[in-house]
Amino acid sequence: MEVPQEGKYICKLNGQLVIYEASTGSLCGAVPCVVAAPPAHEGFTFKHTLVLVKADGTIQTKTTETLKAVFGWDGVDPFWLMDNSLDGGAMRTVEFEIVGGPETGDKGGVYFKSQWLNPLGGGMKTPVAADRRSVLAKYGSKFQALAGVAPESKKQKVESRNAGVPPVPGGAQGTARPTTPPPGAPTATMEEAWAALNEEQAGKPAEAIEKMWFDTIARLFPNKSNTDLKPHEWGKLKGEFEDNVPM
Repeated sequence: MEVPQEGKYICKLNGQLVIYEASTGSLCGAVPCVVAAPPAHEGFTFKHTLVLVKADGTIQTKTTETLKAVFGWDGVDPFWLMDNSLDGGAMRTVEFEIVGGPETGDKGGVYFKSQWLNPLGGGMKTPVAADRRSVLAKYGSKFQALAGVAPESKKQKVESRNAGVPPVPGGAQGTARPTTPPPGAPTATMEEAWAALNEEQAGKPAEAIEKMWFDTIARLFPNKSNTDLKPHEWGKLKGEFEDNVPM
C-alpha cells in the first residue's frame, strides 16, 4: 500500500501498546496503529513511538496529558495502557488522530513517519479563561484607547464598584446590642462607607477590599454584622476607611 502523504489520519490501535525502556534510558511507548480514515489509506499500518519519561527522569507532561485525554488513562500506572490495549480491550475501540507523512530512511526506503498522536480534532482544548480583573487592569486602557473611549476616572471606577455592597458572609451574623451614639458623632449609610473604602483602596483586587471591609467591621464592632450597624456606626466605619476617625 502507498505511504500516505503529509496530513492528519484517524487511526485505531491494531495491537497492544507496549511500554519499554530504550537504550538511552528513557521510558517509551510503542503504539501500533491502523488508519481508519480517509478511505484512500484505510488499513495502512505503522508504529507510533512516544516518550513518557526522558533519560534524565523528566516526565513528559504533554505526552501524559494526551494519553489521558485519548485513552482515559488516569496517569498513575503506565502499564495500564498495556493491560487495556490487549485484543478486546477498551482501548481498541478508541479513535485518535495521527499527524505524519512520508520520510526517507537511512537506506533509501520511504516509510510513514508519525509525528503526533492527538485526540480527535487535533487535540484542541478549550483553555482556562483568564482572570477578568487582572486582564482589564493590564490592558483595559489600551482597548479603550483603541476604541476611542476615554478611560474611566478614579471616581467612575469607584462608583461602578459601588453597585453592590458585599453580602454578609455565612455565620457572620451576631447579636446586636443597643448603642447610644456619642454627641456630634458623624453618620453615614452602608453604601457611603463602602464607597469610602473603595475610594481609598482603588486599584486593589475586589477580594482584598471585601476582606478589609469585613475585617474592619469585626474589629470595630465585635459580634455585629453589617446588617446590625446604626447610622453613627456606619459613620465611624466610613471615618476609619478615610483615616479620620475622631479621637
